[in-house]
Amino acid sequence: MKRGWLKDGRMPGKPTNPHKLRSHLRELAYLQSRELVTPCRLLLVLIVSICLVLLIAYSVDYKEYIIDDTDEVNMTKRPYVQDHQCLKQTREEMLSHYGYSPSFQKVEKRSSLSLEEFWDLYDAKWPVIVQDIVPDWEAYKTWSKEFFLKNYRHHRIMLKAVEGVLEEGVAFVRSIEEFLSLLDQCGDMRHWSYIEDEMFLLQRPELRSHIGNNYLLDENFFNLFPPQIRPWDSMLLWGTKYSRSTLHMDPYNWTAVSAVIWGRKRWKLFPPGQDTYLYISPKQRCGFPLDCRKYNSKVDSFDVDYMWYPKFQKAEYIEVEQNSGEVLVIPSGWFHQAFNEEETLSISTQLMNRNNYLVILEEIIKGKNLNRKQLPPHFNTLLPPDQVKLFMSLIPKKILKQGKEITDFVLESVNMSSTQDLDNSALEEA
Repeated sequence: MKRGWLKDGRMPGKPTNPHKLRSHLRELAYLQSRELVTPCRLLLVLIVSICLVLLIAYSVDYKEYIIDDTDEVNMTKRPYVQDHQCLKQTREEMLSHYGYSPSFQKVEKRSSLSLEEFWDLYDAKWPVIVQDIVPDWEAYKTWSKEFFLKNYRHHRIMLKAVEGVLEEGVAFVRSIEEFLSLLDQCGDMRHWSYIEDEMFLLQRPELRSHIGNNYLLDENFFNLFPPQIRPWDSMLLWGTKYSRSTLHMDPYNWTAVSAVIWGRKRWKLFPPGQDTYLYISPKQRCGFPLDCRKYNSKVDSFDVDYMWYPKFQKAEYIEVEQNSGEVLVIPSGWFHQAFNEEETLSISTQLMNRNNYLVILEEIIKGKNLNRKQLPPHFNTLLPPDQVKLFMSLIPKKILKQGKEITDFVLESVNMSSTQDLDNSALEEA
């Protein structure tokens, strides 16, 4: 006896008419078929959804990121320390992969360097000079002394002058015209001038537009920083012969990028791990909108007094010449010093990407801008740009406010100088 049927063969409460009975049976079969179709449809929808998710995942740039969520790189538990020996070994393996011989005694000059090869062989691992970026820039074609004298004669600029040793240099503001008048007066290792201005290009969009594309900077996580604390990214450097920078490592330990418009620089690049030989000045601050430690050496590597700095003789470095139209990329962790072999105009900027972002975030923590305990447990499982976005969202509002105040102060000072420039120009024309 089937369940739900009466003993006499009738359905409960239903007539025994065979035509109606067959009709009820067909209706029951139809309902059962609908119940069977529903899970099939759900399964089909699920399969299609998974395919779409995979398609999207493989179509975005994030597919190239390698997520290392081991404790060794977990910033939520301990300070991140870049393993330069491991990076050196990785570079050796990648050189073999690309069919190159190991090269650890020189800086290579490359053209037609792909972004992938840059990431694999050089980025965060080894310095490199790229020769085919700057020649396409309008700045390379038009920025001459005559160009600046004609268009910016009275515009004021930040200048450093040295009369004696490097550490006795004095910073002051002068007009472009006054700086150009100094060019013929500077002529030896102890007598030179150097424009080092963070804001000149930023405040002149027409000049910024002359700086063309640099594909090495296409992925730059500094663009994810709030505007109030984003580092200024176009430093104008114009030096007389013999002018030079300090021996230093860049703020936040970022990757340094130097582009020579015209002239010639000689660099000394110090591989990581030699701090004890470099006499780093303690307790220095960078003074940026997002404050950080400053790593400057007391030593002038181009004019060394070994009586004062005897350990410096043990320091190892690589020397390289950077010519007009070339871009030099210096990885995180490398101390460096530039020397202008002749009058030289260049631009410097910085890079934060998938290969060095943890170094920079760690420096921000060292600068006491964020407490490590604020980082959520899942932080190291996120993709690199998402880690940076989350990190920035945790920066205290007080720090953001201070950063804005610093930026506003600098901009106000620049605007005051610009107003004075206009007044001086009007007086001269009168």
